[in-house]
Order: sequence, then C-alpha cells, then structure tokens
Amino acid sequence: MQIDFIGNTQFNKKTINYLSVLKPAATAILLAPTKTELKDVIRYTLLDLTLQKVLFLEQKFIKYNPNDAYAREVIIVETSKNFTNYYSSEYEKCFLSIINEENYFRLYLYLRKIYYDAPLDSVMKRAIIKESNIENLFLDNIFLRTFNTFRLNANGKKVRNELKQYIATIDKNIATIIQESPEQALQLLSFLKGNVFLLKNLTNELLEQINLLIKERTKNAYFEMFDIFHFSEIFFTPISEEITELLNTIEKQYNAPKTSSETNEDTIDYFF
Repeated sequence: MQIDFIGNTQFNKKTINYLSVLKPAATAILLAPTKTELKDVIRYTLLDLTLQKVLFLEQKFIKYNPNDAYAREVIIVETSKNFTNYYSSEYEKCFLSIINEENYFRLYLYLRKIYYDAPLDSVMKRAIIKESNIENLFLDNIFLRTFNTFRLNANGKKVRNELKQYIATIDKNIATIIQESPEQALQLLSFLKGNVFLLKNLTNELLEQINLLIKERTKNAYFEMFDIFHFSEIFFTPISEEITELLNTIEKQYNAPKTSSETNEDTIDYFF
C-alpha cells in the first residue's frame, strides 16, 4: 500500500504508522499537546464515531410542542448500524453510555451533557495518552503532573514533526491525488480513518469525489472496510464548524457564574 510516498516526498513508514492506530483525538493531542482542549477531543471523537457508523447525525424538522405552528430544523444524534458491536475506548464511553437505540438527542444537548460530564481537560488528555499507548512520547515527572502540563520528549517531538509534515503534504496534494491516483486516495483514506478530520483542505466537493470512488471500488476485497464507514450526507454540511460553535458556547456557559434563575434546558431539548 503506497502511503509513505506523497507528492515527491518519502516519509518514514514506521513513524507515520502511528496514524493507522491512533484515533483523531489522540493524534490531535500528539500534534499539539498544550493547545488541544476538551472541546477538540469531543469534536474529533463525535465526527469519528459518525464516520464509523456508530452514531448518526441527521438534520430533522421537529416540533417541540404539538401545538407549535412550525417545526424547527435541528441536528439530532442517534445510534447507527455499528453501535451495538462497536468496541469503544474508555474515553468514548461517555459518548455512548448516554444513548441507546430507543432515544436520541438534539446535538446541542448531547454535546452539553458530554462536556459537563467528561473528566477535566487534563484528566481526559492523560487518559487518552495512556490508552493510546503513546506515554513513551511524553515527558513524565512530578512537576508536569502537578501543573497538568504535557510536554513531548525528544522522540515525541521527532514523531510529531514527521506526522505534521505528512498530514500537511497530504493536505496540499489531496485534490491531485484524488484526480490522478484514485486508488492511492482510497489507500490513504483507509490508512488515516478518522484522522482524515485533521485535514484542512478536504472540501465538500472532494468528499463527494471520494464517496464516488468508494462506490466504484467496493467490489475490490481490499476496500471491504468502506462498508464500515463512508461520508454520510451530514458531512456535506458545515457540521464540524457547527459542532465547534456549539462547544464554544457550552464552554462559556460552563465557566460562567451560576445563578438560581438558570433554566433547565434538558427538559426541553432531550427527546425519547
């Protein structure tokens, strides 16, 4: 599989292989240990679970009250075909334990509940690092633990720099690869899996082209994995940006002083 040669650049196959096993939240932490926050972990994980057909995001028109004149357009979160058989990471359980095949959430409340119930930013990051078996890439001492600081060691910096360059090179060449080497495009996608969300230049138009490639080549045994995930219609909307905006709002609400006049939105926004 040609995944280590992108454009005119050859990459260290052993180093970039981290991307084949790391989930996007772990990769984001490895690439930017200090800058990656809880809301980034939530966004990447939700998109990844949707890509893998564990969860399903869908735009629906719903009336909060039968007497309402108009239905409101909202994005809902519900389970998808792989929900029951999916083997989740420990940190993913807070995404999956609150939902089942009988209920669904409005996106805002789903994100709000996860943000409020999740461990602190530093605790969540430390758990992901440990579970992803990348502790050996980080410095570990009493000072760093006391101040909840994450620093890469020399080997970690080397891995991070190689992965950053690799992802940036794919980003720069992705449109050309899809057009001129569709087989390699699918190979890269099957290699990156949810890490594809770290790409900045994967436009809706390119996603549509990838979906067409997947449909054309699903008879190839090598690409059977694309029965596991594909880019559903929700990815052709600004869903990532909407999740980011909602999480920014939720973060501000979480950090704002609490007053007795606050209303309980759960009773309005949660659907069974």
